[in-house]
Amino acid sequence: MDERKRLEELRRQLTELDQEILRSIERRARIAHELAKLRTGTARFAPTADAAHVQALERAVTPPFPQRAVRPIFVAIDAASRAFEVAPRVAYLGAEGDYGWTAAHDHFGIGGEFVRADSPLAAIEEVARSRADFAVIPYESLKEGPIFPTIQAIGGADLKVVGERQLVQALDLVNRTGSLADVERVYSSPQDHVACVNYLELQHPRALVLDVRGPQAAWDLAAENEGSAAIVPRGFAGGQELRVARENVGDEGELRIRYAVLSRLPSPRSGHDATAILFSVHDRPGALHDILQHFKERSCNLRRVHSRPVPGEGWDYVFYVEVSGHTTDRALVAALEGVKRETKMLKIIGSFPLERPDPPHERA
Repeated sequence: MDERKRLEELRRQLTELDQEILRSIERRARIAHELAKLRTGTARFAPTADAAHVQALERAVTPPFPQRAVRPIFVAIDAASRAFEVAPRVAYLGAEGDYGWTAAHDHFGIGGEFVRADSPLAAIEEVARSRADFAVIPYESLKEGPIFPTIQAIGGADLKVVGERQLVQALDLVNRTGSLADVERVYSSPQDHVACVNYLELQHPRALVLDVRGPQAAWDLAAENEGSAAIVPRGFAGGQELRVARENVGDEGELRIRYAVLSRLPSPRSGHDATAILFSVHDRPGALHDILQHFKERSCNLRRVHSRPVPGEGWDYVFYVEVSGHTTDRALVAALEGVKRETKMLKIIGSFPLERPDPPHERA
């Protein structure tokens, strides 16, 4: 077979395979629609391609196909499979292309209508007042731990955490040439500017720093203007080609942030869930021990335990606990019934599928 005929044959095979893939995606969409109809009383748009499912697909990849390509492909397919459903309205923090926007798009793919909120409380309000179906907001940092004001606001608004998305946040300086010597002005969003103040003062003391709406605007201006650079989230691709001049320019380096997905309705059980709760204890010896004992007796694995003083309440503390399992799991139902009897206050913040499921030996 000559080269031309071989090329035509390969193109024919690709066309046939693409048709097969398309028919399979259409069948998947119909199944996802039937599954969604059975989920009554729970948050719609619970991903059918959940963490455990995607990880199983990643393990099944045959080299040289890249494992890292599996998640974005199936998140996109999962979102496209919801053509039968009304696109959810999703509130997120920050400008287009920033981390909040990325976390929201990572979770909902193309299947969402995304609206910007100026603060976590504003995003929570959008969902609480039914102006949005979901909100995606920062929930925990590896450096500072759980963000208690946000968690307490979620509980106060009677919303539920129904998902999580983890991001490693780092900022890069990009320009046309990839050379720091060519940087005369720097475009940045206000929040990224604040995160890089020390770097800019030490490394570019003569550069003019201009605040713009967000990473996309910074990227576009750096691409259009000679001698300009932009501070953007790592991995951000703004359309026109720019090169990385300096990686990780944030004053605090890389930050691992966990975002919470909020809804008015609880999430369905996925089989790889965690449950978040807030509680306060009575002022007596062994009070906390007695509460945690309920989880131990029922083999419920405590994934996180944190405490913070309650503002305006002297030395009273509120405790935040994450435990493996869903609130509908029999063992966890029994444990929470015991906990409720022992606490001054108990609030279930939500059960949600884990982005990275616990290994089997750690799961209760």
